[in-house]
Amino acid sequence: MLLVLASLASAQTDIGCQPRRFGKFSDWSQPVSLGPVVNSTNSEWWPAISPNGLSLYFSSNRPGGLGNQDIYVTRRASLDSPWGASVNLGPNVNSTDRDNSVSISRDGHWLIFGSARLAGRCNDRSTNELYISYRANTDDDLGWEPAVNFGCELAGDGTLIGQTFWNDEGEGSTTIYFNSSRQGGIGDFDIYKSERRFNGTFRPPVSVRELNTPLKDAALTIRTDGLEMILNYSFTTDFGDGDLWVSTRETTSQPWSTPRSLGPTINTAEDDSTPNLSCDGTTLYFNSRRPGGMGGSDLYFTTRKRLDDATPVLLSLSADGKGQGAILHARSTQAATATNPAIAGEALEIYATGLVATSGVNPPQITIGGRRAEILFSGNSPGFIGLNQINVRVPAGVTPGPAVPVRVTHFGLPSNEVTIGVR
Repeated sequence: MLLVLASLASAQTDIGCQPRRFGKFSDWSQPVSLGPVVNSTNSEWWPAISPNGLSLYFSSNRPGGLGNQDIYVTRRASLDSPWGASVNLGPNVNSTDRDNSVSISRDGHWLIFGSARLAGRCNDRSTNELYISYRANTDDDLGWEPAVNFGCELAGDGTLIGQTFWNDEGEGSTTIYFNSSRQGGIGDFDIYKSERRFNGTFRPPVSVRELNTPLKDAALTIRTDGLEMILNYSFTTDFGDGDLWVSTRETTSQPWSTPRSLGPTINTAEDDSTPNLSCDGTTLYFNSRRPGGMGGSDLYFTTRKRLDDATPVLLSLSADGKGQGAILHARSTQAATATNPAIAGEALEIYATGLVATSGVNPPQITIGGRRAEILFSGNSPGFIGLNQINVRVPAGVTPGPAVPVRVTHFGLPSNEVTIGVR
């Protein structure tokens, strides 16, 4: 188990979820339901978005599962595509008991969740502990290996649930925050944290006193820079049964601020809870029992914009950012079009604007046909002010066609989508 925990904590260099400095954000938008493909006439809770934003894990008590609540996944082909049908993760992850409270490591290899199962339980007085599963292929949402207990040093009496991880790149440390009903708290559920030791185990949990109340402090999610936390206080006197609140701090060495409600745009008179932030901090997923839903509790999302960032733009031959991209064969400098297509392993030159020059650190991510391309060069195009150039190698396994989608993501900001021909 020590090796498992050490590997989980070392997942701090994934290009799909890199640390970054965040500036100002806009206000959150009006929440939108994830709709009938994801939601059911029963209940859905605990959404967890993958680092690349293409897979959404959640728990549900819909018919056909193995137990009281099971963990499901829905996937989309791109950030602009609709969500696909929800699929049960099966017996390697789910049990005949309650399984929920999902989180995913930044490299996409580890799934951590809460479970009421008896098998592997560390504490005879606990009712819910954390479990972990590994997958070798981060594109395989059903490739999870049999789950094992996450670690007995965190288990306590009562329920342990709602875990989220924060990796401090500067200090090289990993901290887990979670909710627990263990003895010694000041409410039904309190927020605790524990830092990973050098050997991979976690230190004894300590209460995050500035956030805990006599209420039910139930679920939380932390922005990747560690400076913003969105949490759920249940049975508050604000808007309803459970509401979403936000706490911030100026530096990661300071305590969290007194939480404030996200207000009536997000919260309703019904239960609004189990928040989960996307890697780039611009999308918040949560569950709600608000009127107009399909079942007891549905999944919703709300978005905001980063106001201080320049959005990367892929150039197109039509100059409108659509259709055939300004993407050239490196050898001939001719456009990789439907009649002059690219092939796997070939080097291409991609032209864009709005990328931040980082001297090779935190390079942009390029996907061709949904597959990540190897970056050969990224920087300003020689002799052209304000023009960015990214040289890539066409990845293997791209489905050929006359209009294969290409997208760049930099510091979590996705560009427009252009196309190339691939054979």
